[in-house]
Amino acid sequence: MTMLAGALILILIGTFVEFVPTFLVKSNIPTISSVKPYSPLELQGRDIFIREACNSCHSQLVRPFRSETERYGEYSKAGEYVYDHPFLWGSKRTGPDLHRVGGKYPNLWHYLHMENPSSMSPGSLMPSYPWLLTDDLDVSSTESKINVMRNLGIPYPDGFEKIANDDLDNQAEQIALDLQNNGVPAEPNKEIIALIAYLQRLGTDIKANTDFSDQACK
Repeated sequence: MTMLAGALILILIGTFVEFVPTFLVKSNIPTISSVKPYSPLELQGRDIFIREACNSCHSQLVRPFRSETERYGEYSKAGEYVYDHPFLWGSKRTGPDLHRVGGKYPNLWHYLHMENPSSMSPGSLMPSYPWLLTDDLDVSSTESKINVMRNLGIPYPDGFEKIANDDLDNQAEQIALDLQNNGVPAEPNKEIIALIAYLQRLGTDIKANTDFSDQACK
């Protein structure tokens, strides 16, 4: 019992020493200047991504191995996840990693892929999600989501929650217009639009700044 108590005390001391500096020292937080918070539409799309359990089959973590970077692109950096709550690293790849999928395909590809995955990826095991094309996006939660994210440390400007749905509508209109120009009668208020916005954002921040630095590695 004495040995057990001593070991427990040593483990607690070690845990305290390891974790406290991480929370108290700001320089321990890896940052990349080009990484920005999700837009309101992307934030809603991310929640749909989680709701539909997409992260159960798709990881968002490209490891620094040649086999990974040749297939998926630049390996993932810690600073790219500073605004992710929760993290969606994943541990299973029934489907491909999605951390660099943003901009890889046009909006139309994602729309048709969610409607019928095998039409865009022959032999795909992924189920179809037709309801995303017809279900209206619930934007009543946008304001509260922005407030929650701000409380978690996301640097949304004061008062942004009041105009967040205006920002959401503008981005949704742009995506819907692009789809319409490509022959799809998409409506801007559907869940598929938010999901496309989120998918098209993934991995794009790092592309905007190739001269990055992870401060945690310094």
